[in-house]
Amino acid sequence: MTKKNITAILAAALMVISLSACSSVRTQADGQSGATEQTSQTAAKPKVDADASASIKGAASDQKEGQHTDSRRAVIYFSSPDSSDMNALEGSTQYLGRVIAEKTGADVFRIVPIKAYPTDYSAHTAQAKMEQGENARPAIQDNFGDLSQYDTIFLGYPIWWGDLPMPVYTFLESHDLSGKKIVIFSTYGSSGLGDTVEHVRSIEKGADVETKAYGTAAGDVGSAKDKVLSWLSELGY
Repeated sequence: MTKKNITAILAAALMVISLSACSSVRTQADGQSGATEQTSQTAAKPKVDADASASIKGAASDQKEGQHTDSRRAVIYFSSPDSSDMNALEGSTQYLGRVIAEKTGADVFRIVPIKAYPTDYSAHTAQAKMEQGENARPAIQDNFGDLSQYDTIFLGYPIWWGDLPMPVYTFLESHDLSGKKIVIFSTYGSSGLGDTVEHVRSIEKGADVETKAYGTAAGDVGSAKDKVLSWLSELGY
């Protein structure tokens, strides 16, 4: 074999090796590119929580609040929150209001202080007691709109030291409910309704305040639905 032929053979062999190496590098790079794209697509696709619909936190019921319909009745209530998220837990007075609204078709509005009460029990009671001692009128959110369409107001509140919570006084003194029927429902520890019905009547002198108010101990609220419905029936609702 001549030197020229050997040179040609070596050159051909080097070319084959070079092409093979290039092909290998290109294939590896393509594979990495495909893996990266696939990983990117997988990461971009959101994971769906199968239990999401069951774990969404919100109001304790699906009762829409703060919305006017064509109803002639409204439930207006104050209920002290049991957590920092006022919609996470349903208060006892709130529950009674929901039962009443479902039975009567009433619109629902909540009395909400602009300055929220502390969720810590001791701090909460201290603030409420101070307000009562000072005969304060805590500012409340304007969640009610025009109440003129309503003939009947179901007014709900807890009893605090034998009296109305001060935000309820704020509401009553800033809304003239003359010509309307006011029906009171309440929850309490052990004091009963006290003189709160008379206090409401003294503020809303032009309203017809129902003498047969409903009250229940907060600890009995869970079993109060039938009694509430019976009370409403007695009143003609």
